[in-house]
Amino acid sequence: MNPRTPADTLALTTSALLGDHDVTDLLYRIVRDSARFTGSDAAGLLVRTPGGALELLSATSHAAVELELYQAQVDEGPCVDLLSTGETVEEVGADALRARWPAVGPAIVQAGFGAVHAYPLRWRDGVLGGLNLFSHRSGANDEEQAATARSFADMAALVLVQPERLEQGAVADRLARALEGRVVVEQAKGVLAHQLDVDMETAYTALVDRATQDGDALSVAARNVVQAAYRR
Repeated sequence: MNPRTPADTLALTTSALLGDHDVTDLLYRIVRDSARFTGSDAAGLLVRTPGGALELLSATSHAAVELELYQAQVDEGPCVDLLSTGETVEEVGADALRARWPAVGPAIVQAGFGAVHAYPLRWRDGVLGGLNLFSHRSGANDEEQAATARSFADMAALVLVQPERLEQGAVADRLARALEGRVVVEQAKGVLAHQLDVDMETAYTALVDRATQDGDALSVAARNVVQAAYRR
């Protein structure tokens, strides 16, 4: 059964951090629940790698995946601004979105969203990345929604830098593992889209449903799909 409150979700995530866990799956659950409990329609998680590149770690839908990857490609958008300033980014309304981000803004509007809210993943004196929340409605988040989003962003940061081992290179290693998991998820989406003759959005939903039904982590379900395809 899905957690009924943000507190339930954050408590479960904390418990998972204390034991063995799959980074990709844990990040997906955080991103999914951040959208659910803030009334958003989609969410994505972008991070800045040690080499300076923007990379997608997780998203709730294929539409969110495309928007996040486009931000990384053109180096423009809410997460880019957030990484520059370290502050929460909020833009509401189609005209405001287009005016602020000439490339990414129209793409956000075309995807059907009327507002975006981005919250920083803070670690010590820096920012690792951003949790981006997209909404069909054109409205600002209220104080409760903003506080909830910040909590999920903080939890995502903890997943990435889990202070079990803070020796040099530990954060980079965890980022690398999360990226590997995301790549497998994208491969599985492609496999399912071909096998089921559906679009990528539907394939992504099918993958998430399969993981839920089988009780598997998202990355485990993705690897199973890819491996089964190779065996055919």
